[in-house]
Amino acid sequence: MNETEFGDWLDELRPALEAWGDFIVERVTELVSLELGEEAYKSFFKIPPGCRSKEKKSAIKKLQKKKYAQPKEQMTDLVGSRFVVLLNTDIDVVERAIAGQTAWAISRDRNPVDEQAKDPTSFDYQSVHYLLRNTKEFIHQGVKIPEGLSCEVQIRTVLQHAYAELGHDRIYKGEHVPLTVQRLVARCMALMETTDEMFVKAVHELDQVNREIEHWCTFLDETVKPILASITPTASDPESRDILDTYKDMLKEASLDGVKAELTPFVTKKIQERAASVGGLFAKPVVLAVYWLVKNHPFEVSQVWPVPGLRNGLDQVKADLGVA
Repeated sequence: MNETEFGDWLDELRPALEAWGDFIVERVTELVSLELGEEAYKSFFKIPPGCRSKEKKSAIKKLQKKKYAQPKEQMTDLVGSRFVVLLNTDIDVVERAIAGQTAWAISRDRNPVDEQAKDPTSFDYQSVHYLLRNTKEFIHQGVKIPEGLSCEVQIRTVLQHAYAELGHDRIYKGEHVPLTVQRLVARCMALMETTDEMFVKAVHELDQVNREIEHWCTFLDETVKPILASITPTASDPESRDILDTYKDMLKEASLDGVKAELTPFVTKKIQERAASVGGLFAKPVVLAVYWLVKNHPFEVSQVWPVPGLRNGLDQVKADLGVA
């Protein structure tokens, strides 16, 4: 097949290529949304997923360079889909969506983890690449997609995408790159790896804190709700969450039974009376945690009280416990 014939064939195939790429984006995003839920999905992809077919000029240039004997089968990147996420750990979610489909056969084109294992001193382009081929002919959006059509799928973090856009595509596809520039780019990649690892660790710790706070929210609601006429769920109350977040380290030493023990008949009566008359802190289940905190950490609680509008409630709790 000469270059002219290849170009004509590519023009004819282009609608199918674009339909195939669009189908992959549509199906993968649908599966990711189902796994994460609607709210989490809204902020998951940092660049809208999309697909793009290879321009004829670029495809012919690659054909000239690679000298493909069978370009129809050997040129597997005539259409590509791209998914850009925040962190390396988010890549796993997209990979699960790709693996959970029978509409295509999967092969791994690039695996940065394996490449790093072979050469741990190398810092280079790190997108995850898959090749997907549809397992049977079908029609998508009115376009027939032939069986076995390939699509290159790239999954990147935001940092990897920035590296690819600014470094890889411009430098490693260039004719000559000085060693000084190669070193600078390698240093950039090393910094991005470190940054990503630090972000992953920060997100993990934040998630752990949030899980602990959610646990306290549920416990306080279940414990205090029976003695109050009505409550706002603690998880939905910004003031209550501020209190729990401020004293999260102190609460790590508290047991649920220990906090529940603060709900004595005297404290129960005070909470009910003040919830009915003045509301404020005493209308919130978090007041029970405040009783425990004041009893066990009176000075620290007073020093860093996070909600000025509920300060009177804190002072009443201190008075109930005989704390000056």
